[in-house]
Amino acid sequence: MEKYILFIVAVYVLTACDSFLDQQPLDQPVTTGDIFKSRVNTEKYLFNCYSYIPDYWLLSAANGYPWSAASDESDASWPHDVHKMNDGSWNPNETPYGKWQNSYQGIRDINYFLKNVDLCSELSAEEIRQYKAEVRFVRALIYVNLIRMYGPVVILHDDLPALDEEHFIGRNTFEYCVDYVGDELTEIAGILYPVQNNTNLGRPTSGSALALRAVILNFAASPLFNTNASIYTQWKSNITGENLMPAAYSEQKWIDAAVAAKAVIDLNRYELYKAYDNYGNIDPYASLYGIHYQKWNQELIFGRHMTFGNIEAEARNFVYRITPKAFTGSWGGVSISQKQVDAFAMNNGKYPVTGYSDGSAEWNGKDGRIPIIDLSSGYSETGATNFFHPWDRETMPTFNMYVNREPRFYMSIVYDNLKWVYGSNLAKNIIIDYGNGGNCYEASGTNHPLTGYTPRKFTFRETDPSLGNSGFVFPLWPLIRLAEIYLDYTEALIEYDYQNPDVLKYWNELRKRAGAPDIETVYPGIENDRDMLRLMLRRERQVELFFENSRYFDIRRWKIAEATNNDCPVFGMNITVDDGAPDRIGDTDYWKRTPIYRGNRTFLLKHYLYPLHQNELDRNKVIEQSWGW
Repeated sequence: MEKYILFIVAVYVLTACDSFLDQQPLDQPVTTGDIFKSRVNTEKYLFNCYSYIPDYWLLSAANGYPWSAASDESDASWPHDVHKMNDGSWNPNETPYGKWQNSYQGIRDINYFLKNVDLCSELSAEEIRQYKAEVRFVRALIYVNLIRMYGPVVILHDDLPALDEEHFIGRNTFEYCVDYVGDELTEIAGILYPVQNNTNLGRPTSGSALALRAVILNFAASPLFNTNASIYTQWKSNITGENLMPAAYSEQKWIDAAVAAKAVIDLNRYELYKAYDNYGNIDPYASLYGIHYQKWNQELIFGRHMTFGNIEAEARNFVYRITPKAFTGSWGGVSISQKQVDAFAMNNGKYPVTGYSDGSAEWNGKDGRIPIIDLSSGYSETGATNFFHPWDRETMPTFNMYVNREPRFYMSIVYDNLKWVYGSNLAKNIIIDYGNGGNCYEASGTNHPLTGYTPRKFTFRETDPSLGNSGFVFPLWPLIRLAEIYLDYTEALIEYDYQNPDVLKYWNELRKRAGAPDIETVYPGIENDRDMLRLMLRRERQVELFFENSRYFDIRRWKIAEATNNDCPVFGMNITVDDGAPDRIGDTDYWKRTPIYRGNRTFLLKHYLYPLHQNELDRNKVIEQSWGW
């Protein structure tokens, strides 16, 4: 079996104990024997390994994650390197949010732990076995994130490269990387505990391992990597000359992805979170709220609390950035796109916007200015209605675009002239006004949404930023939840066995929880139309997994980012004018679809994968740059 060692790890990563000591200082000599002499220090090192799990809620420009704002679901109003990705100005000398070096430092730290944890005599053999499986899960998660960004990467196995030697090597093939990660996850699934308890909350279980395997197999089966018309046919290993990417379509990959997802479902350890009303019926609003509010619920397969590792300041920053500026200290600069608003269905289950005037094959094409509207849906973009918000339980004059939408819309989007019902009594008197001169607008700054929309998801009713540090309730961030596995399984079935009854079974379970009619009820005959199933399943995923870092990778693995993110602006409401509330809602120019000022986005074929920074190429003369860069 090939064992590649990465040059950058060998030269530029400090010793494993150095990175450990930076975060977990010891008051004793720094040797391997000292670190692994006691249970306390060994477990400190274990938690250091956990620190490499991505903090996906970090939205800062310095070290955050750009996934939402670099997709078509949102934009960032403040100065942010994601704008270089969106306008196409990034290059190998400037690779915002590249995680290559940090990821391989994490892999080396984990390998160091695996090599030395047996030295700790204060741990039982079973504890050591579990700890090894846990860090192998974290290592697999790091590899999954690398593969999703860079495609084929370097697999280190359990190697600890000598730091005083130079190693010149290239990437493993994409299929080798996926197989390695899948095999690792299968093996540790037989070791990890099956369920969480009060002593291991937040740690991976056997189900977490199987679910992560299902996610990477679904990714690998997708059109970007699984096609007879690959754009990567000339991307070859500098060492062996073999193709780094698969050269032909394989239906078996979809079969394997479906089997992997179904294996998670068949564990019967996870269930969709559901809340019920006094009559025993599913309450979709309380259910959707509880997914993220009820910590460690049975839908969560693997997640992370936002304050893990004493990073509460960054967690507060996340809340500040998504909370409208009407609150003291809030910034409200996460700008949800009009296209994302359009994606949600009406309360009758019909999707009101079926496409745009550019005529793209994908419903979410380039031009958000002129939507193609299904008139039978009951949707309107003119006028206003005194509308009773079904979750906030307040009646307000509401632009008809936002009236009678599905429950996920109301639990996901904050729009203009919404009465805030969260936080203190003072907060509950605030009416959101994103227009020029309004309480959520900053004329001389960037702390307002450029589109007139901010996300409601991950905002809890007890949260009131105006109260300072005591006013925060932080969500638990889902890295994998059962809803995603349902969608992965359904997608895989559509690709190779689209009339399988399970296609509708799990899809409709999600829709029932969300208060939406069965998909075949809304669109009769869809069960016999694979193209329609694929199209609607992708929209379902866009709505269900909104703002959970899914969309960026979905539009890439489906190879549709050329339609969704190229030669097009982000649209929203016209925040440069007054909204006219309460008497002129729908009448002023605020209520017209308007491109934000940044201009058109640029997406080229090479942007499907992240580039390696030029420093990596200078350090290792044979490693392959990402295709097209």
